[in-house]
Amino acid sequence: MQSSFVMFAMIMAFAFLMLIVIVSGPLSMLLKFILRSAVGAGILYALNIVLAPCGIYIGVNLFTSCFVGFLGLPGIGSLMIISHLLGV
Repeated sequence: MQSSFVMFAMIMAFAFLMLIVIVSGPLSMLLKFILRSAVGAGILYALNIVLAPCGIYIGVNLFTSCFVGFLGLPGIGSLMIISHLLGV
């Protein structure tokens, strides 16, 4: 093998590994947010089943799921307060 090809292959392997390291941070954050939003949608659905007889209902959609995924438990509380204040 020629030394220039070996050097090129080493540089390309290093560049590929650096690209993986750079992209893995935001990608893991995005996957964590998607997972938290899915769990938030499930929790909202379960709360709607439990609290519907009391007249408390929060619509389960992409916005509310992402809101709960971003804020967590305080997001559920704030959605309940907003729902109560708006009378929805």
